[in-house]
Amino acid sequence: MDISEIKIDLYSYFYELVKQIPQGMVSTYGDLATALGDIIASRAVGEMLSKNPNPIIIPCHRVVKSDGTIGGFTHPNGIRKKIELLESEGIKIENNKIIGFDKIRFREFKTNYPLKKIREFENELIKKLELKDVDFDYIYSYDVSYNDRNAYIAIVKFKNYKIEDYKLIKKIVNFPYIPTYLSYREGILLLDHLPEGLGILDGNGILHPRRIGLASFLGILWDKPTLGIAKSLLFGKLIDEMIYDQKEIIGFKIKNRYVSPGNHISLERAYKIGKEILNHIDPIRPAHNLSKKFMESELLQQSP
Repeated sequence: MDISEIKIDLYSYFYELVKQIPQGMVSTYGDLATALGDIIASRAVGEMLSKNPNPIIIPCHRVVKSDGTIGGFTHPNGIRKKIELLESEGIKIENNKIIGFDKIRFREFKTNYPLKKIREFENELIKKLELKDVDFDYIYSYDVSYNDRNAYIAIVKFKNYKIEDYKLIKKIVNFPYIPTYLSYREGILLLDHLPEGLGILDGNGILHPRRIGLASFLGILWDKPTLGIAKSLLFGKLIDEMIYDQKEIIGFKIKNRYVSPGNHISLERAYKIGKEILNHIDPIRPAHNLSKKFMESELLQQSP
């Protein structure tokens, strides 16, 4: 499978799914997440519905909760408008709950399950993972700030733990945040910006349920050494400084950060470099501050 096959505009794909829900029928957030290929996307379904660019044509009012209750609706009149639209299609509602819900529930989506295809791509990609050390002179850190579907990227180049240069880039986001799928929201944005040394990502490497977090995903595709330095622990069991999945060590807690190898770096060196770097500087912070200031300056220019 080629990388082009998973460079998907998930928003557009999702809105086409919503348009499949027939008049007089409803689907749930979970039904749509399943049609995308993973029930874990249920919250992202709500987020994408809230950004619906063309209500009515993309009938988000036909998406309800799994118990048949109405759920929310992004409209000045909120749920009242949603009920009005559903009732105009012949759907009966009592106490904010759909009557005969199971009979009008639509789940027969025509889909190729893009999130499932992504996992299949990862299964092939992870075969190229190399946790062997390579040399590097420079360190690059990456961070992204978001406003709606705009991404504000900062890339900072370090030498001897001092900032030598940085770059700012603005891009359109085509993938919502879905837990364990950060690579396809953020990694795709960074794919064309290779480090000339060690790349440090605000995310995980092998400290991931599928062993392919953001740092591993980019490290393999870049064929460069990468290190994940995350702010929170989303997976694994912490014992002292070490993070385990079952009996396997997959990362470390160093100060208040969670460090794991991405690619072309061993566990031992990841720990050593992580400790050395974090004793001098938090490398993600300058990139975070730059991306946030970049976003704020753009928003200020747009304000009346």
